[in-house]
Amino acid sequence: MLDSVVATGSIVATSAIVASPSVEPTSIASLITTVVPNMIASALPSAVTTTAPVASGSVSIPSGYSLISAFAGGLAGATRAHERRMDISGIAVLAIVNALGGGIMRDVLLQDQGIAAFTHWTLLAAALTAAAFGFFFSSLYHRMKRPFLYLDALSLGLFAVVGADKALAAGLSFIPAVLLGIVTSVGGGMIRDVLCNETPQIMRPGTLSASAAALGSLIFVFLVTWANFVKPVAAVIAVSATLSLRLIAVKRGWQAPVPANFTTDSRRPGKLVRERPADQ
Repeated sequence: MLDSVVATGSIVATSAIVASPSVEPTSIASLITTVVPNMIASALPSAVTTTAPVASGSVSIPSGYSLISAFAGGLAGATRAHERRMDISGIAVLAIVNALGGGIMRDVLLQDQGIAAFTHWTLLAAALTAAAFGFFFSSLYHRMKRPFLYLDALSLGLFAVVGADKALAAGLSFIPAVLLGIVTSVGGGMIRDVLCNETPQIMRPGTLSASAAALGSLIFVFLVTWANFVKPVAAVIAVSATLSLRLIAVKRGWQAPVPANFTTDSRRPGKLVRERPADQ
């Protein structure tokens, strides 16, 4: 009788051990990807965070602003064509490319969501209207550069957010989504400069337009995929950061770093010195 009781007890104990889940120490990866975001979500209001999948919902720019941005981009392209002494066809091409090129590049790379510039004819009409305006009144654009600067800075952030959001909706991961956000913002200007046989402006020392777009795209993707922010809140934060960096860079003359060109000192072997550029 005693033996049967002992045997029964050992079977129950063994079953309990098998049934109980093994407790493993939390890895650093799970801490970063799960525990910390959950702590952030619990500390923020429920209206700011969400548990919905990243691919659900989307960020869209109001149609009126999209048209204004397309017109502004088209006018900048038309003005560049006028400065290069192109004819009306060149002005039209550069206006369309500068206004819509980044979105076209993004949609061609995504392959499965259609090309927005072709499905929304109003965007193309806005770019062509800007081409006609630039053909006749190019000098007005130079006198109104200040308002266009604010519009350009705002457009950088908005289009970076939309591009990154489309990439996330297509199932792309963190880095590709950030890159497509940048392409959407500055891709049109790159194509414009290549057609003008120039080094793209974003690759030359300047006032951080590409860097501002990269910052906005990075912040948006980070907040949505890691911190579980709702997309409208993440978009506002990302666009504000882009706008601020771009305007401050223009005001203070900030530029991206250029090559340092370090070399060894012939008088002191083993010591690195920075060479001066040839034009200094």
